[in-house]
Amino acid sequence: MQRTGKTTGTKRILAAVAIATFWLAGAAHGAAGVEKAAEPPGIEEMKMKNQWVQEHLTDAKAKPPFSFVYGGKGSEAMLAEWPRKIKSKPLDNQRTEHVLTWTDPKTGLGVRCVAIVYQDYPAVEWTVHFTNTGDKDSPVLEQVMGLDAAVAPEAVGQVVLHRLKGAPSGVDDWMPFDQPLAAGKRIDFAATAGRSSNVSPWFNVDWGNGGTITAIGWSGQWCASVEFKDGQIRTRAGMQNLRTVLHPGESVRSARILQLHWLGGDQFRGYNLFRQVMLAHIMPRIDGRLVVPPIVHLSTSFYELNGSNEKNVLSHLESIKGLGFEMFWLDAYWTGPNGFPNSMGNYGFPIERVEPKDRFPNGLKAIGDAVEAEGLGFVLWFEPERVPPGTMIAKEHPEWVINSLFNLGIPEARRFMTDYLNAAIKAYKVSCLRIDYNIDPLGSWQAMDAKDPSRTGMTEMRYVEGLYQMWDDILRANPKLFIDNCASGGRRIDLETMSRSIPLWRSDNTCDMLDHQAKTVALAAIKNQLMSGGLNRYVPFSTVGQMGATPYLFRSGFNAGIAFGEDVRPKDYPRDLLKQGIAEGKRIRKYFFGNFYPLVESGADARGWCVLQYHRPDQGDGMVMAFRREQAPDNTRVCGLREINPAASYRVTIYRAYVPEAPLVMKGAELQKFKVVIDDRPGSVIVEYGSL
Repeated sequence: MQRTGKTTGTKRILAAVAIATFWLAGAAHGAAGVEKAAEPPGIEEMKMKNQWVQEHLTDAKAKPPFSFVYGGKGSEAMLAEWPRKIKSKPLDNQRTEHVLTWTDPKTGLGVRCVAIVYQDYPAVEWTVHFTNTGDKDSPVLEQVMGLDAAVAPEAVGQVVLHRLKGAPSGVDDWMPFDQPLAAGKRIDFAATAGRSSNVSPWFNVDWGNGGTITAIGWSGQWCASVEFKDGQIRTRAGMQNLRTVLHPGESVRSARILQLHWLGGDQFRGYNLFRQVMLAHIMPRIDGRLVVPPIVHLSTSFYELNGSNEKNVLSHLESIKGLGFEMFWLDAYWTGPNGFPNSMGNYGFPIERVEPKDRFPNGLKAIGDAVEAEGLGFVLWFEPERVPPGTMIAKEHPEWVINSLFNLGIPEARRFMTDYLNAAIKAYKVSCLRIDYNIDPLGSWQAMDAKDPSRTGMTEMRYVEGLYQMWDDILRANPKLFIDNCASGGRRIDLETMSRSIPLWRSDNTCDMLDHQAKTVALAAIKNQLMSGGLNRYVPFSTVGQMGATPYLFRSGFNAGIAFGEDVRPKDYPRDLLKQGIAEGKRIRKYFFGNFYPLVESGADARGWCVLQYHRPDQGDGMVMAFRREQAPDNTRVCGLREINPAASYRVTIYRAYVPEAPLVMKGAELQKFKVVIDDRPGSVIVEYGSL
């Protein structure tokens, strides 16, 4: 997020039990729908995947799904001449691992592709590793494309590249858009400023009767292209700036790639299969259960800011009693002595040195103890990768800092920060480690490249690898913890980070709510609707700040959980209304594990509507969340519900307010053409349905 700006032993035991129960119950909301929520992959889709595996991985003359240039020569010809080995083994009932290796007999460069083939979905993921096994520096390794593969569909219609805007904190963060791709043309796109989702690393190539969804896992400067030529659609993705020699014994890696193949004329079939792959195989779990976004209160985040202190933080904690919140959030402003952003580089040992004693005389442990005593999880903010000048780390370890960027590529530095965060997590009883990242790294990486052009990209390589290592080490040391991935909002939401975290702050654009004006709170609601309508195609769970207890505002921000930012301390605050909204969120959370369909075109126009459907095929139920915005002239939308059996009967319940109207029984044919009527502007309706 980038902004300017004592209990008894018995109570402690009960609080710990309550927190554990939250994690079990929160995950259980979706447990029934996780394994079979999507319509099963078709036989032809699985055949298409299996054929791809043979052509690119397992056949003796397979063309690898990656490419590189080594010593000025392209990899395709070289790999065909180098000795190749393949080892395959089942990882479990749903995953098979194939490890392909090649070795250059002249220089000793070893190439290892580790691929995981999913047996339950038409999806494959892989990463390529390069190691210099020789006794001298290797020739130059460059143009490492972790993905370089083509498909040649039998029948090609109009080829369209379905993309999302990234999240550089714009009005249209995560908005979907399409790019037609004519024969003989190529579309190029890339990350900016070293931020992996300033430009979205999730995209879908649609050739009319099928397509391929690609996810890029590299939390740095990636590049990609899609080309339609000679009946083939070729997709490439990899590091933009890597051009280096490798020292003896040294290794580097490619971007991690996940591709899913889908058939039919409906792009949302692809998205929903992909969502299920994310839920089943990629997203983080605690005790084997998926981590779900919590219903969390942001305490001082939009109010006291750098004036946060023990008294006002605890006053927020006191104010949310009995409302149903699951977690309590303390953001950047607890740091000292100078608050956010100037105190970031004061992390270290003793861990108390970053605590401003004038504002938190009993330290952060007192806050963590109080949160635990209320039976809540604790979300605590850190920004370990930024070191402003004059801070303690900048003075004590200047060799660890590049232009205010804490260099995670230095093992000693990474271990120092890992040890600090682990100690803080345990001392403060942190349930969710909120990691922020408010610095563009590319300039710092390139400054290091300029010192040794023969090693271009190596600072970025070691930095990104260090980031993953730090997060992995923290999660291993704290198995009940999850990580909130924030990077000035949603600027680092990619395949690798999503395998280790969930985004509770998918854009910084809702920070406009700092002025507390009704018009900016309403605008945040529109932005939240838009972001759910876009990002949910690939990433099932994400949230960002929202104020307001009314059904329209609260529902706009709810996306399996909510980061709720409104001060509930005033005596006239509508507590009962908020309590009802939270209860509704817990009731509908189960649907977010199902299939997802935006039923109207996504956009940020205040004159429009947003209508989202979530459907669980295995349960035969679902919901529609419909929003009429404040300037929308018409009060009715025909929704066109998906996956409804026209011959079946359904029980339908409408919630205009948080209280249900009398249930209806409707035939599926009628439900398919359901008319949503919203007279209020702005206003919202939730329609829940289940087959009888």
